[in-house]
Amino acid sequence: MNRVRATSPTHLLVRTALLAALCAALGYALAGVPNVELISAAVFTSGALVGPRRGALVGALAETVFAGFNPNGVSPPPLYAAQVLGFMLYGAAGGWLGAGVRRGPWALRVLVAAVTGFALTLGFDVLTNTAVWFTVRESSTLAAVVLGGLAFPFPLAHALFNTVGFALVVPATLRAVERRSA
Repeated sequence: MNRVRATSPTHLLVRTALLAALCAALGYALAGVPNVELISAAVFTSGALVGPRRGALVGALAETVFAGFNPNGVSPPPLYAAQVLGFMLYGAAGGWLGAGVRRGPWALRVLVAAVTGFALTLGFDVLTNTAVWFTVRESSTLAAVVLGGLAFPFPLAHALFNTVGFALVVPATLRAVERRSA
């Protein structure tokens, strides 16, 4: 029986598509709960598994599907673009920072994942709040919309959930994948 090379273009394409589909499906799993989601941790973990370039692609594909077919409706174009860009950053960050979640004592892995989840979520929320300002363009300043948007309960819940979610999901998933492939 011939084994398919793990780095063949077809294998890489299928792996990328499967990870993107899994991430989008995890996005739909909690779509009814505002600002509570698993797609961020899944995209970050995918980036840690496939590297920054493919991780960014996984993030872009997953969010394009999830936000494009969102049960709550499609976002206005500037916000939609910001969401896709934000998830590209989650995937790329997974590729760049994933090694930090793989090494060291378990408590350090969990701490690195938690801090990373918080920082990336904060960056994502700033990016999407900026896009909202470009979409609405009311009399409020950009700073008021971005900072005010971060002060409401939903973004705080988003950051808190992703901090905990990254801490619980990312190190455990990476450990499980490493054990499975060993």
